[in-house]
Amino acid sequence: MSEIYVLLRDADMLVLASPIYYHNVSGQLKCVIDRFYALLYPKAPGRLKKVAMFLASGDPDMYDGAKFSYDGDFLGYLGLEDMGIFTNHDKGVMEKISEMVQRM
Repeated sequence: MSEIYVLLRDADMLVLASPIYYHNVSGQLKCVIDRFYALLYPKAPGRLKKVAMFLASGDPDMYDGAKFSYDGDFLGYLGLEDMGIFTNHDKGVMEKISEMVQRM
């Protein structure tokens, strides 16, 4: 995580990506989000101003929990500018993302 902290200091934008598990982002991404608070609270590093999220699910109606976290954690709590939430509910794409997460 310390390597990521160094990279975040020079980042202009944060892009989050996850398959949807039980109406929310993966457990791995939840852990990363929790760790961001130590670095980003009470405000993001000077250059970091924007955030976007890419989500994949097998069902187009499964994004509410992840959107709630995104709105509360990144837009509300950390005050980053919303660059959008991009979703894909193509099952083939979701399976590929799930495989990548499992390898992490």
